[in-house]
Amino acid sequence: MSEPISKKKFLKELNDFKKLEQDKKEKVFDLAWKSKEFEIELYWKRAGYFWAFQALIFAGFFSVTSSNDFDEKKYYLHYIICFGFITALAWWFINKGSKTWQRHWEKVVDVLEDYVIGKLYKTNTSEKTYSVSKINELISKFFMLIWLYLLLKSTFFDFKIFECQKDILKVEWKILIVNLITIYIVYEMYFGKGRGRFKERNIQFYRRNIKVN
Repeated sequence: MSEPISKKKFLKELNDFKKLEQDKKEKVFDLAWKSKEFEIELYWKRAGYFWAFQALIFAGFFSVTSSNDFDEKKYYLHYIICFGFITALAWWFINKGSKTWQRHWEKVVDVLEDYVIGKLYKTNTSEKTYSVSKINELISKFFMLIWLYLLLKSTFFDFKIFECQKDILKVEWKILIVNLITIYIVYEMYFGKGRGRFKERNIQFYRRNIKVN
């Protein structure tokens, strides 16, 4: 588990921020402000990337749906649905992760600005408004749920992945295998390597040896 620290300890660990000379306080504050702006910029770049990705996948989905030129059309539709679901879920998770880092730097700016420019950034002229990033997060969640519905429909109604015929269990292996891959990717994103954890890290450095002739 990460160690919680107080605002007082946080400022103390910033080379005792309160006691720094004003120009050094401004440099630290400027770094925090630029980091906040950088995270906002990255957030919307990622959002634009996934918007384009989802548009292309939906275009592929409807293109295959309207085509009657090949026998395995329904299998390709299922593969597209799995891909759409994975990317939509990744979009939703990345939105949440990006928002976490954006909020982190916003809170740092909130703390530091009192000692540099006063309560400017944390002062609002409206009691409440609409959050652009939260609405974007809801849209990504909506896309994910649409693909999840199509995935369940395709798996259990269009294909009937498990079906008994004359006391023989028939399995749609092409669907089962791609579904297991999808489940594995989802598991890794939520519980595995896709999950950021703030814990103690063992940092190891290596130095190059230079041979002087």
